[in-house]
Amino acid sequence: MEIEDEDGAASEETKLVKPALVAELTWAKLYTKAMHKDLVAISTAIAKNQPITSGPQMKKSAEQLHGQLQDANRTVDELSDHAGIRSVTVKK
Repeated sequence: MEIEDEDGAASEETKLVKPALVAELTWAKLYTKAMHKDLVAISTAIAKNQPITSGPQMKKSAEQLHGQLQDANRTVDELSDHAGIRSVTVKK
């Protein structure tokens, strides 16, 4: 969606936002792909190597990661709604 000025032309600011948005989303996609690879390696290492010497610290870090990923998922939901690829539900 572009914002038009009085003459019907898309604003310069809107034209500049799209490349920056695409760049940020591309970075996020590459970053999450690399993070997924690392998480698979960590999970595999933990499963193979019982017992864990830093168990409580790793548990706390994993819980923190869980929370951050939930926040990231909400952000992706909002971006999806704004991009129009998912219908927006009305909250009552």
